[in-house]
Amino acid sequence: MNPAVDLREKVNEANLKTVEIMMSGTPIWIGDSPAIEVVPGMTKNTILHAGPPIEWERMCNPMRQAVLGAVVFEGLAKDLDEAKEAVEAGEIILSPCHHHQAVGGMTGITSASMPVHIVKNEKYGNLAYCLPHEGSSFKALGWGTNDQETLDHIRWMRDELSPVLDQGVKALGGININDIISRAIQMGDEAHSRCTAGTLLITRKLASALVLTDTPRDMLARVFEFLQRTDIFALHLFMAAGRAMVEPAKNIKYSTVVTTLCRNGVEFGIRVSALGDQWFVGPAGKIKTSYFSPQWNDDVAGRDIGDSSIMEVIGLGGLIHAAAPAHEHVLKGTFQSAIQKTEEAYTISVTEHPSWLLPTLDFRGVPFGIDIRKVVQTGNTPLIDTATPHINGGFIGSGEARAPMEAFEAALRAFGAMISG
Repeated sequence: MNPAVDLREKVNEANLKTVEIMMSGTPIWIGDSPAIEVVPGMTKNTILHAGPPIEWERMCNPMRQAVLGAVVFEGLAKDLDEAKEAVEAGEIILSPCHHHQAVGGMTGITSASMPVHIVKNEKYGNLAYCLPHEGSSFKALGWGTNDQETLDHIRWMRDELSPVLDQGVKALGGININDIISRAIQMGDEAHSRCTAGTLLITRKLASALVLTDTPRDMLARVFEFLQRTDIFALHLFMAAGRAMVEPAKNIKYSTVVTTLCRNGVEFGIRVSALGDQWFVGPAGKIKTSYFSPQWNDDVAGRDIGDSSIMEVIGLGGLIHAAAPAHEHVLKGTFQSAIQKTEEAYTISVTEHPSWLLPTLDFRGVPFGIDIRKVVQTGNTPLIDTATPHINGGFIGSGEARAPMEAFEAALRAFGAMISG
């Protein structure tokens, strides 16, 4: 057999195996817990961040501010100035969420006592973690703010929100996130920037269990008020589900399927199944933003950031704007532009998901399994749905950005060197 043909067949076979492992995963939300009790490698002075590895000196300003806020939150410093001294002295361990089976939205900052959702891939047994979404207000550690209001809200999440959620989820015996995603994308979500249906479906399940508990009514009222005003709440559960789905699909020989897409506001990092945990990076993209106020513009906008692009890894978000024409409208697009973006996504994907179906495309399965070969061959890098942080912290808009071709080209070169070496 022609060696080139033989190699192509091996790669195609490996890619199909990789996406089958991902798609067959069964991510179940099983509870919430303080990070230090469940996240591998978490210590009292460890702070996790979004994106590929990055040193403190190179971090973007929103991420740096969020790190300082977390140091104060954990009682490792009495104020932000002392927190900065501790970080610069090397007293704080900074590590990517992805190195700890976790993901984090925007800055991704997660520290020891902060709560995390726990999602178990029941088919393969692995776990994944994500801090609950802080809400859609201007201020959040995820957006890079670190004042008292921001930290008090994290405290409420730790002391009240997550314990109540944990009680509800355990009473239900877990919530199948795969099923929630399947239904949500048929109800107008793309499961990244728009998670309205997913949040409603999850809230309905939680309500049915929590009303039967002895949780104080005023506490329940605060939790449900938060869920009611946080349409995006489901995202961080979807992210943890995505992280749980991809872990068993790593290290498949000859596979060119992407297992990680993430950003830290400076660099965009990818990982590929056959290449294990090796990172390939390019510059974090500028975000094409629909700003919430005319006071904000591109001059004050940060670059693409966060681990939420795990959603694109599993065929959602920017790959399926056809599922969410209302979101495309927010981005000043049209129904036709939404369709075109999804059609493009099929050109870089291995297959279609058998149960995540798009009504607007006659129930075609979502494009699934980004193939670095196809990205380089077509010149189409994945479209990433995202939110836009202010350069000084804060949530100022919703947008989209492109993954950098440099990362895919570097990964393909490394893959070529591996198979020829």
